[in-house]
Amino acid sequence: MEEKKSHSVKTTNLPNSKPIAIVSNKPVVIVILLWILTLFLYFFFENKILSLPPMFYALIITLKKRDLIFTGHNSFFVIYDKDDKQKCDIYYHSEVKKWCYVNKLFSPYIIFLLNDGEQVVLKSSGSEVVSYLRKVLPKKEVEKKN
Repeated sequence: MEEKKSHSVKTTNLPNSKPIAIVSNKPVVIVILLWILTLFLYFFFENKILSLPPMFYALIITLKKRDLIFTGHNSFFVIYDKDDKQKCDIYYHSEVKKWCYVNKLFSPYIIFLLNDGEQVVLKSSGSEVVSYLRKVLPKKEVEKKN
């Protein structure tokens, strides 16, 4: 009988590797667009008050602490614990038997089926994670049947 590997590790014990995909709770593109919108409203409209709501929202998101949700590397990916920032789960590509993207309107998620039968769910996963998985594990994707 094969011994089951523990996937939970401390973030300080992760292998040194440059991530290919990074997903965090801070949407960088939205922050940049909000700042551009704020500057546009401020400089091109006479009513400067119009720039206040997007400015406050952009400021809040900009100052919000960035927490990692997912990082994808060449031979493994990491799912970070949302409650304990010092812990994460590491999965090597060779351990993944199949994966499936479920595109629900407000709560998309990815299901990973591992070789040992364990099932892992990554909630709130966006297109960047799917793009990464299609690049590194294209033959292991399974279409969701309705």
